[in-house]
Amino acid sequence: MKKNYFLIIVVVVIMISALILKINQISNNNREAENIIENSENIADMQNEGILDDALVGDNIIVGGDKDEYGCIPSAGYSWCESKEKCLRIWEEDCPPVLSQENEIKEAVKVVVSSPLPGDIITSPLEVKGKALGNWFFEAILPLKLVTEDGEIISDYYAQAESDWMSEDFVPFSGTLEFSTTASNGYLVVNRNNPSGLKEHDSQIRIPIKFNNE
Repeated sequence: MKKNYFLIIVVVVIMISALILKINQISNNNREAENIIENSENIADMQNEGILDDALVGDNIIVGGDKDEYGCIPSAGYSWCESKEKCLRIWEEDCPPVLSQENEIKEAVKVVVSSPLPGDIITSPLEVKGKALGNWFFEAILPLKLVTEDGEIISDYYAQAESDWMSEDFVPFSGTLEFSTTASNGYLVVNRNNPSGLKEHDSQIRIPIKFNNE
Protein backbone atom coordinates (compact mmCIF):
# COMPACT_ATOMS: atom_id res chain seq x y z
CA MET A 1 0.00 0.00 0.00
CA LYS A 2 2.80 2.39 0.93
CA LYS A 3 4.55 1.52 -2.32
CA ASN A 4 1.45 2.55 -4.32
CA TYR A 5 1.33 5.94 -2.52
CA PHE A 6 5.01 6.48 -3.27
CA LEU A 7 4.52 5.77 -6.97
CA ILE A 8 1.58 8.20 -7.15
CA ILE A 9 3.63 10.94 -5.49
CA VAL A 10 6.53 10.36 -7.93
CA VAL A 11 4.17 10.58 -10.92
CA VAL A 12 2.58 13.83 -9.62
CA VAL A 13 6.02 15.39 -9.04
CA ILE A 14 7.11 14.46 -12.57
CA MET A 15 3.94 15.95 -14.06
CA ILE A 16 4.29 19.19 -12.09
CA SER A 17 7.95 19.51 -13.08
CA ALA A 18 7.11 18.97 -16.74
CA LEU A 19 4.36 21.60 -16.54
CA ILE A 20 6.71 24.14 -14.95
CA LEU A 21 9.34 23.53 -17.67
CA LYS A 22 6.71 24.01 -20.39
CA ILE A 23 5.50 27.29 -18.87
CA ASN A 24 9.10 28.58 -18.62
CA GLN A 25 9.75 27.62 -22.26
CA ILE A 26 6.63 29.49 -23.47
CA SER A 27 7.55 32.54 -21.38
CA ASN A 28 11.11 32.58 -22.78
CA ASN A 29 9.82 32.28 -26.37
CA ASN A 30 7.42 35.20 -25.84
CA ARG A 31 10.20 37.29 -24.32
CA GLU A 32 12.47 36.57 -27.30
CA ALA A 33 9.73 37.52 -29.75
CA GLU A 34 9.10 40.80 -27.93
CA ASN A 35 12.82 41.58 -27.97
CA ILE A 36 13.05 40.88 -31.71
CA ILE A 37 10.09 43.16 -32.43
CA GLU A 38 11.48 45.92 -30.21
CA ASN A 39 14.95 45.65 -31.73
CA SER A 40 13.50 45.67 -35.24
CA GLU A 41 11.56 48.87 -34.50
CA ASN A 42 14.61 50.48 -32.91
CA ILE A 43 16.75 49.61 -35.93
CA ALA A 44 14.08 50.91 -38.29
CA ASP A 45 13.96 54.18 -36.32
CA MET A 46 17.75 54.47 -36.53
CA GLN A 47 17.66 53.86 -40.28
CA ASN A 48 14.88 56.38 -40.76
CA GLU A 49 16.87 59.00 -38.87
CA GLY A 50 19.95 58.26 -40.95
CA ILE A 51 21.94 56.65 -38.12
CA LEU A 52 22.15 53.31 -39.93
CA ASP A 53 22.02 52.58 -43.63
CA ASP A 54 21.19 48.87 -43.37
CA ALA A 55 20.62 46.64 -40.36
CA LEU A 56 20.72 42.86 -40.07
CA VAL A 57 18.58 40.96 -37.61
CA GLY A 58 19.24 37.25 -37.35
CA ASP A 59 20.65 35.51 -40.41
CA ASN A 60 20.35 37.44 -43.70
CA ILE A 61 17.11 39.24 -42.72
CA ILE A 62 17.33 42.92 -43.70
CA VAL A 63 15.16 45.33 -41.73
CA GLY A 64 14.38 48.49 -43.66
CA GLY A 65 15.43 47.16 -47.01
CA ASP A 66 12.22 48.64 -48.50
CA LYS A 67 13.21 52.33 -48.30
CA ASP A 68 11.19 54.56 -50.62
CA GLU A 69 12.50 57.44 -52.75
CA TYR A 70 12.59 59.73 -49.70
CA GLY A 71 14.48 57.26 -47.53
CA CYS A 72 11.38 56.40 -45.46
CA ILE A 73 10.75 52.80 -44.37
CA PRO A 74 7.15 51.74 -45.17
CA SER A 75 7.55 48.37 -43.43
CA ALA A 76 8.14 50.27 -40.18
CA GLY A 77 5.13 52.52 -40.82
CA TYR A 78 7.06 55.57 -42.01
CA SER A 79 5.93 57.81 -44.87
CA TRP A 80 7.16 61.15 -46.20
CA CYS A 81 5.49 64.32 -44.84
CA GLU A 82 5.90 67.16 -47.33
CA SER A 83 4.86 69.95 -44.95
CA LYS A 84 7.40 68.86 -42.27
CA GLU A 85 9.97 67.57 -44.75
CA LYS A 86 10.68 64.36 -42.87
CA CYS A 87 9.61 60.73 -42.49
CA LEU A 88 7.04 60.07 -39.79
CA ARG A 89 4.35 57.71 -38.59
CA ILE A 90 0.98 59.38 -39.12
CA TRP A 91 -0.51 57.76 -36.01
CA GLU A 92 2.29 59.27 -33.89
CA GLU A 93 2.59 62.72 -35.49
CA ASP A 94 0.23 64.82 -37.61
CA CYS A 95 1.20 65.76 -41.15
CA PRO A 96 -0.72 68.90 -42.19
CA PRO A 97 -1.53 69.34 -45.88
CA VAL A 98 0.58 71.68 -47.98
CA LEU A 99 -1.10 74.70 -49.52
CA SER A 100 0.45 76.26 -52.57
CA GLN A 101 1.46 79.90 -52.26
CA GLU A 102 -1.43 80.89 -54.52
CA ASN A 103 -3.95 79.03 -52.36
CA GLU A 104 -2.49 80.54 -49.19
CA ILE A 105 -2.94 84.02 -50.66
CA LYS A 106 -6.52 83.24 -51.65
CA GLU A 107 -7.30 81.98 -48.16
CA ALA A 108 -5.99 85.20 -46.60
CA VAL A 109 -6.96 87.79 -49.22
CA LYS A 110 -10.26 88.01 -51.11
CA VAL A 111 -9.96 91.54 -52.51
CA VAL A 112 -6.99 93.74 -53.41
CA VAL A 113 -7.65 97.47 -54.00
CA SER A 114 -4.84 99.16 -55.91
CA SER A 115 -6.51 102.58 -56.03
CA PRO A 116 -7.14 104.36 -53.75
CA LEU A 117 -4.58 103.15 -51.24
CA PRO A 118 -5.10 103.36 -47.46
CA GLY A 119 -4.64 106.94 -46.26
CA ASP A 120 -5.00 108.51 -49.73
CA ILE A 121 -6.64 111.93 -50.00
CA ILE A 122 -9.44 111.54 -52.55
CA THR A 123 -11.50 113.91 -54.68
CA SER A 124 -14.64 113.43 -56.76
CA PRO A 125 -14.95 111.59 -59.08
CA LEU A 126 -13.02 108.73 -57.46
CA GLU A 127 -11.78 105.95 -59.71
CA VAL A 128 -11.60 102.62 -57.88
CA LYS A 129 -9.42 99.82 -59.22
CA GLY A 130 -8.41 96.42 -57.93
CA LYS A 131 -9.08 92.69 -58.18
CA ALA A 132 -11.33 90.28 -56.32
CA LEU A 133 -12.02 86.57 -56.33
CA GLY A 134 -14.67 85.60 -58.86
CA ASN A 135 -17.12 84.47 -56.19
CA TRP A 136 -17.33 88.07 -54.92
CA PHE A 137 -19.09 89.13 -58.12
CA PHE A 138 -22.64 88.56 -59.32
CA GLU A 139 -23.46 89.32 -62.91
CA ALA A 140 -19.99 90.93 -63.10
CA ILE A 141 -21.00 93.54 -60.49
CA LEU A 142 -19.14 94.40 -57.24
CA PRO A 143 -20.86 96.85 -54.84
CA LEU A 144 -18.90 99.95 -53.71
CA LYS A 145 -19.62 102.56 -51.04
CA LEU A 146 -18.06 105.67 -49.58
CA VAL A 147 -18.94 106.23 -45.93
CA THR A 148 -17.88 108.66 -43.22
CA GLU A 149 -16.18 107.55 -40.01
CA ASP A 150 -19.64 107.49 -38.41
CA GLY A 151 -20.99 105.16 -41.09
CA GLU A 152 -23.00 107.74 -43.03
CA ILE A 153 -23.26 106.74 -46.69
CA ILE A 154 -21.82 109.39 -49.02
CA SER A 155 -21.91 107.44 -52.29
CA ASP A 156 -23.30 104.03 -53.23
CA TYR A 157 -22.52 102.52 -56.62
CA TYR A 158 -20.66 99.54 -58.10
CA ALA A 159 -17.55 98.36 -59.92
CA GLN A 160 -17.58 96.26 -63.07
CA ALA A 161 -15.55 93.10 -63.70
CA GLU A 162 -13.05 93.60 -66.51
CA SER A 163 -12.76 89.91 -67.44
CA ASP A 164 -14.75 86.70 -67.00
CA TRP A 165 -16.11 86.92 -63.45
CA MET A 166 -17.21 83.27 -63.34
CA SER A 167 -13.80 82.16 -62.15
CA GLU A 168 -12.11 80.91 -58.99
CA ASP A 169 -9.17 83.22 -59.66
CA PHE A 170 -8.76 86.95 -59.10
CA VAL A 171 -10.76 89.12 -61.51
CA PRO A 172 -9.80 92.77 -62.16
CA PHE A 173 -12.47 95.43 -61.62
CA SER A 174 -12.93 99.18 -61.89
CA GLY A 175 -15.62 101.68 -60.96
CA THR A 176 -16.21 105.40 -60.44
CA LEU A 177 -17.79 107.07 -57.43
CA GLU A 178 -19.01 110.66 -57.48
CA PHE A 179 -19.55 112.30 -54.11
CA SER A 180 -19.83 115.47 -52.09
CA THR A 181 -19.14 115.70 -48.36
CA THR A 182 -17.85 117.96 -45.62
CA ALA A 183 -16.39 114.98 -43.72
CA SER A 184 -12.64 114.77 -43.33
CA ASN A 185 -12.18 111.02 -42.97
CA GLY A 186 -14.02 107.94 -44.04
CA TYR A 187 -13.81 104.58 -45.76
CA LEU A 188 -14.11 103.04 -49.18
CA VAL A 189 -16.15 99.88 -48.66
CA VAL A 190 -15.99 96.98 -51.12
CA ASN A 191 -18.80 94.50 -50.50
CA ARG A 192 -19.21 90.98 -51.73
CA ASN A 193 -22.19 90.85 -54.06
CA ASN A 194 -24.66 88.67 -52.17
CA PRO A 195 -27.95 88.25 -54.08
CA SER A 196 -29.05 85.51 -51.65
CA GLY A 197 -29.25 88.00 -48.79
CA LEU A 198 -27.93 85.35 -46.39
CA LYS A 199 -25.68 86.84 -43.71
CA GLU A 200 -23.22 83.94 -43.86
CA HIS A 201 -22.37 85.02 -47.41
CA ASP A 202 -21.78 88.67 -46.48
CA SER A 203 -18.22 89.97 -46.56
CA GLN A 204 -16.49 93.33 -47.07
CA ILE A 205 -13.24 95.21 -46.83
CA ARG A 206 -12.83 98.81 -45.68
CA ILE A 207 -10.07 101.10 -46.98
CA PRO A 208 -9.45 104.16 -44.75
CA ILE A 209 -9.26 107.36 -46.84
CA LYS A 210 -9.30 111.15 -46.39
CA PHE A 211 -11.60 113.57 -48.24
CA ASN A 212 -10.18 116.66 -49.93
CA ASN A 213 -12.54 119.48 -48.93
CA GLU A 214 -10.46 122.40 -50.21
